Amino acid sequence: MNDNLAISETSAADLLAATPKAVRFFIDQGTACAICSLARFCTLKDVVTAYTLNEDVFLEELAKLNVHKLK
Repeated sequence: MNDNLAISETSAADLLAATPKAVRFFIDQGTACAICSLARFCTLKDVVTAYTLNEDVFLEELAKLNVHKLK
């Protein structure tokens, strides 16, 4: 994963705004982030914690989106 995309600082909404591929990413991860009105408040780290996801797998899949620093 690109080190510039820190999961503790990047919101789910920022990722969704950065790339349309993020919708499929969140669906594949089993989350509702793509349709959640609170996505702007949740960091990617919050998503991992809330959905009890394997962080390593999450990061591997996130890296495939090829998204760079969002801000």
